[in-house]
Amino acid sequence: METEDTRAIFTAVFAGSIVLANVLAAKLTWIELPGLGGVAVPAGFVAFGVAYLASDLLVEYHGKEYAATVVNGTVVTLVIAYALVFLAIWMPSAPFYGGQDAFVSTLGGSASIILASVVALAFAQHLDVRLFANLKTRTAGRHRWLRNCGSTAVSQGVDTIVFITLGFAIFPALGLGGEPTWGWALVSIVAGQYIVKLLVALIDTLPFYAVTEFVERPA
Repeated sequence: METEDTRAIFTAVFAGSIVLANVLAAKLTWIELPGLGGVAVPAGFVAFGVAYLASDLLVEYHGKEYAATVVNGTVVTLVIAYALVFLAIWMPSAPFYGGQDAFVSTLGGSASIILASVVALAFAQHLDVRLFANLKTRTAGRHRWLRNCGSTAVSQGVDTIVFITLGFAIFPALGLGGEPTWGWALVSIVAGQYIVKLLVALIDTLPFYAVTEFVERPA
């Protein structure tokens, strides 16, 4: 596959998955974990896994500088997407449209959650890019599974801690929306969501190998 083709595809998949993941996060899904019981996880966790896969592929084939640029552009895109959502909420509804309340409750997230998602995205994705590139250099390009799993596992952990702590504790305490959650309740939310994301990170290794084998196969 041509280099420019992979650049365009991986960039589009990354940006699209990030924006979609934040939309899907409006729904909480329930996952039963052995030994831990049920865990409530935003339904966008699979889309976030796809985004991490795409960012790793960007670093793999186009370098950390370009991948970091894509991350910055996606952060801007997410902010614009949120602005457009709230513009749509603000627009007057047609007289015969009866879904305004559902539309607002689904897409009109609190300021705490929105700000936390943007901050966590910027911080964790840049960390993922740097870790992936560093692991690739240290292993001289060998052990693709290590840089794929290692970078994603660490950055997903940071993403979960930053997002949950800001969105459910610090920002609500500052009056940006919602009731602050502290103590064990906060820790349990972080732990449960990270375990689910870690499983996705491990599963990501299979498509990572599949895509790299496809890209690098002889023409």
